[in-house]
Amino acid sequence: MNVLFIKRNLDQAELALVLALRSKGVNIKVLTAATSPGVVKLEQAGVFVESRPYASKVNVRFIRQVRQLVIAERISIVHAVDSRSLANAIWATYFLPVKIVAYRGTLAKIRKTDISYWAGILNPRVDRVICVNTAIYEYLQNFFPVEHLLLDYKGYEPEWSQEVEASDGSFPDLPDGSIAVICVADAKGRPHKGVNLLLEAMHKTARPEIHLIYLGSYDKSSRHLAERGPAASRIHFLGFHRGIAKFLKQADIYVLPSLRDGLPRAVKEAMAEELPVICANIPGPTDLVIDNETGVWFEPGSVVALTEAILALSDDAAKRRRLGRQGKQRLLREFSSAASADKVLDLYRGLVPSKGVVAKPDQRV
Repeated sequence: MNVLFIKRNLDQAELALVLALRSKGVNIKVLTAATSPGVVKLEQAGVFVESRPYASKVNVRFIRQVRQLVIAERISIVHAVDSRSLANAIWATYFLPVKIVAYRGTLAKIRKTDISYWAGILNPRVDRVICVNTAIYEYLQNFFPVEHLLLDYKGYEPEWSQEVEASDGSFPDLPDGSIAVICVADAKGRPHKGVNLLLEAMHKTARPEIHLIYLGSYDKSSRHLAERGPAASRIHFLGFHRGIAKFLKQADIYVLPSLRDGLPRAVKEAMAEELPVICANIPGPTDLVIDNETGVWFEPGSVVALTEAILALSDDAAKRRRLGRQGKQRLLREFSSAASADKVLDLYRGLVPSKGVVAKPDQRV
């Protein structure tokens, strides 16, 4: 089968996916920006095609490029990962016998009255939608028959976190016997990330040995909240870092305080470092974290419940080690890049007969 995979900038899981599909015999081309991570590996595999720039869901030059590729490469499946890629791919493949695969990685509501959704994921030309977690998979059943959907957690490999080292910054010099609670979030302008909830919980711990290490962006209100409470000296804002592995290695507990989330990569990285994870009992994170098996759930939005979870794990080093070990085992077993590639390949095979359905080369742009 001939596949065109489109994404403006690949992430590590997507890079691993396309290379794995290539190794399994899929004749795949990857249309992405020259600045996209992993382009050298794509070039070495002979699958890279540099995309024309596109910043909207309708870009004539990019649409023309996609259509020309589909015809020239006799593409049978277009797998478009982000919304702009998908909308342009739909325009590019009208009147061509090509299957279209989309991706959904957010629980943001889909509005049938919004025409932009009909230009993308709700378009009748979309044949399959890959869902990154159970909550999204179940939500999209309001719009699609279940056979139209595939639940596929994005693959992850523990060694990936070792490939990206933090360029600067260091772990705070904490007193002996400290318990380091770590959180990584892009929370500026995003109150649903629950950073203020975590800060309030830290103030309520009233335990001098418990410290919070926060990596990422935040609002001024969060900084003010941290500085005004009794735990002010135990809250450390370290800013944004591209690599977080060296920080995770020195922590004891990972906390995800989000009120809603997808399938956070930072949680996978924490599991890879054998950290127990505290998260709210919400769709998405609970696909990764199993209560009292790989971490601890708390009631969403409850400062009291989050405080109790932090205190309970802080008091039980043996439990932290057990949950951390089991978390890494679960990560390796359920969320590998190989497992993801096998699921996607099965989806492709279900869409296209063994000999493939290809676009006719005499079609014109």
